[in-house]
Formats: sequence, structure tokens, C-alpha cells
Amino acid sequence: MSDPILDELPPERLLDADHLQPIVAGINCMHSIETIQQYLAYENQHENRTPIQCRLRERAREIRRDESGTEERADA
Repeated sequence: MSDPILDELPPERLLDADHLQPIVAGINCMHSIETIQQYLAYENQHENRTPIQCRLRERAREIRRDESGTEERADA
């Protein structure tokens, strides 16, 4: 399943922003690990900004936690 954020704001467009706030807002709209991996790879190759990399990794952890919680509820 494609993440709509990729269609509207590909890594080269979102991560090219001058301010952190719109980048973080875009990251918060990401709902798949695959999308985050694509943005993290782009950030690592182009800007290599630690705060952005940290926020992407944190968002990935949030998604994994949410997915884990959903699986546990489905098993109950």
C-alpha cells in the first residue's frame, strides 16, 4: 500500500524545506515503515541532519508500537 505522503511530498521536496516545522508535520503524516525508510535514506544521502534522522526513527518506533498493539488486541 502506498503512503499518500510520498505522492504529495516526495523526499526531495519535503526534506528540502528550510524550516523544521513543515518537515516534522510531514513526518507525522507518515504511516508506513517503508515510507520512513525512503525518507531516511534520502536524508542520510543529502542533508544528513541529525534532528530529522532522529524524528524519522522515532516515527518508525511509534508505528511499530501501534502495529504491535493492534496485533495484541486482535489476538484477545
